Amino acid sequence: YFSEEMKNPSRNIPLTVMTAVPAVIVFYLLVNISYLTVLTPKEIVSSVAVAVTWADRVIPSVAWIIPLSVAVSIFGALNSSMFTLGRLSYAGSQSGHLPALISMLNVHTCTPAPAMIFSTTIASIFIIPSDLIMLTNYFGFSAWLMTGLTCASLIVLRYREPHLPRPYKVFLPVPFVMVAMSFFLVLAPIVWSPNLQYVYAFLFMLGSLIVYLPFVHFKLHFAFLDKITCHLQLLLEVCPADGSAEGKCE
Repeated sequence: YFSEEMKNPSRNIPLTVMTAVPAVIVFYLLVNISYLTVLTPKEIVSSVAVAVTWADRVIPSVAWIIPLSVAVSIFGALNSSMFTLGRLSYAGSQSGHLPALISMLNVHTCTPAPAMIFSTTIASIFIIPSDLIMLTNYFGFSAWLMTGLTCASLIVLRYREPHLPRPYKVFLPVPFVMVAMSFFLVLAPIVWSPNLQYVYAFLFMLGSLIVYLPFVHFKLHFAFLDKITCHLQLLLEVCPADGSAEGKCE
């Protein structure tokens, strides 16, 4: 989602994938091996927080550092989520699928501030019900469905428009594997544990057609929205992401 903002993406993206992803996989494997070595399967299943139970057993004097570390890691996850989702909204606005304001950049920092504010606002609305299990089910179902469709679109574009300039080309078997994994993770909970929550999530996404058809497909536009956009531009100090703005930021 943010490859256009990276320097030398053809070098840096593969380098990041080949170093960061294996490092995270190894770390997670070592952590789980540690859990299984110290705790019994019964203790793991019955524990509310496995990491805290492990710390109470191994380092009881500093067990408090585990919940603190979890809290700190949440900030890292929140930062990466805001960064990614903001760029996703930004790209959608550039394609005309969201209001033009969301594709604008801050005149001082060149960050997509409106897109990040928009994504944060939507996320804040979703946490109002305060039902973590329900929110997790909705998010997991929707996120993996979108991931599968995104990877499927990559495959379609690779075959339909093979000569498009691509600074970084994904190894083609990877999106095929991701599509298979994504749809398995979407269908598995529906088959093994049917729940109306998945129907609601699907209907919610399908309901986006109510907005898409008039405003994107048929390009319905209201004049008063231009005035609102101008006022918000002044308030947020943002401008369209054209060549002149990018040059100024550099």
